[in-house]
Amino acid sequence: MQYKEILERKHGKILVWGCGYIGLSTIAFFAKKKIHSIGFDIDKEKIKSLNNGKINIYGLQKWLGFDVNKLNLNRFAKGTNDLTELKNMDDIICHFVCVPTEKFGYPNFNSLKKVIKNIFNIKSNKFNRKQCIIIESTLTPNTTDKIIRKIFKSHKRRIDEYHFAVAPRRDWFENKDKTLETLDRVFGCSNENSNKIIKSILNIVTKNVHTASNYKVAEFVKSIENSYRHLEINYANELSLAYPDTNMREVLNLVGTKWNMNTYYPGFGTGGYCIPLSSLYVKQGAKNKRKLKILNSSIKLDRNINKIIAKKILKKRFKNILIMGLTYKADLKVHVLSPSLELIKIFKKKNQKFKIYDPLYKKKELDKIVGKNHVFKSNFSNYDCIILMVLHKKFKNDLKIPKLLKNRNLKFILDNTNFFSNHKNRLSKTKIKCIQTGEPNWI
Repeated sequence: MQYKEILERKHGKILVWGCGYIGLSTIAFFAKKKIHSIGFDIDKEKIKSLNNGKINIYGLQKWLGFDVNKLNLNRFAKGTNDLTELKNMDDIICHFVCVPTEKFGYPNFNSLKKVIKNIFNIKSNKFNRKQCIIIESTLTPNTTDKIIRKIFKSHKRRIDEYHFAVAPRRDWFENKDKTLETLDRVFGCSNENSNKIIKSILNIVTKNVHTASNYKVAEFVKSIENSYRHLEINYANELSLAYPDTNMREVLNLVGTKWNMNTYYPGFGTGGYCIPLSSLYVKQGAKNKRKLKILNSSIKLDRNINKIIAKKILKKRFKNILIMGLTYKADLKVHVLSPSLELIKIFKKKNQKFKIYDPLYKKKELDKIVGKNHVFKSNFSNYDCIILMVLHKKFKNDLKIPKLLKNRNLKFILDNTNFFSNHKNRLSKTKIKCIQTGEPNWI
């Protein structure tokens, strides 16, 4: 039997290392296709939730596009944080590596290294076939040759003992019409035989799979496509800084009417695992980093834009600021490299009084992230400044004009979301000044 047939006949299993957004969605889609899947994670709560047939990450089920409870996820998927349990499994046919490759805002491959070493300990020989290893984590170009191959060598193993592939995942969180089933995927191996096997496994879920000439090429794809987007976003901020008297939001909106243009607006910079890190991945893997002048400039601006914004806000000497949104994106519970975190850091350093409001997080979570003294307690009346970072659905009721007008202290709103664009006339008749990012003199 071929690898795909072994999986579809429910004889073999896939093992997914890391049960975050990428790992859990991989498990969910393969489980949907009735492929037995095992998820490994050090987070006990994630594993407990998975074994109860649920997805415990806020918003993920929405992005999956189907109800995991109706799917009866637990029938085809289970989780564990016990490496000993995995060692005794002899029917693992494919490993999906979905661990983070970031730490403290910079590329970090320690988790990846640990997973590769753990894979060596799994003696899966039921089908007398090579195991497959598919790296879904984002990699710096040349990571396989510089890091992974060295791990194989140090453990007296060869990479060709496995069907090894790099197949970085593309996220679809902002596109309801796209899923892991419909998105184009890119992968690369080291030989033609592995290409055929890996493609057949990916095709169980994904229709459109593109084969790179080798894994080295595949390593580049995710980082470079995201770094392109990173450059465009930062260029919007750069234009806003260069033309402070111009409504750059309006200009870029009109620029976006051209058929082949993407539209990005000035704002608080990028956040999350993908966009701000992508340029760092590209830079880290380059032989001549100095040649990446445009990319280096983009990285520098993205890391400094919040300092520029915070400086202007601090000059206004507000008594109490409310930051609405800890996450880097609306309705997605991820605060990695969130622009809000940088604002919080600066405000704390300058002893600026502020609170953070994000309904996606429990109070205990916010206490841990920003400190107990800085968590919002559902009362808008104490704030003279509101900074709207992201537009969670749960915010829309809070931001209704009649509600805001009840706050007699409110003087200033800085809107990073375009929410107040239709309320400008109404707000202009009040004492509340509302500025959107990209408008004249917003920074």
